[in-house]
Amino acid sequence: MARMSNRDRIARAADEARVAAEENATKKASRADGPAKARPKKVAKPVRMKVVWDVCVPSGAAIKSFAYAEKSAAESDAAARTRSTGRAHVVRESKVPME
Repeated sequence: MARMSNRDRIARAADEARVAAEENATKKASRADGPAKARPKKVAKPVRMKVVWDVCVPSGAAIKSFAYAEKSAAESDAAARTRSTGRAHVVRESKVPME
């Protein structure tokens, strides 16, 4: 096999670059015309929350829930459950979605 001259190597590289550029142009043309359209982002509707009082066991599991205005009822229920079961029950506030 004969050696290629520098001129032939440069010509071959130029031909390969031209072919690659044509292929890229056809790929771009086959894609969607123009730039991608920006879609409006979905805005999450804020959820209104309310505070309730939960009577919980020491592990944190809620047993019963009371409305915010009934805090004294929740505390008395927790005290009654503590006396009857011998395990400490606590009152904790938590937020839940409004209905």
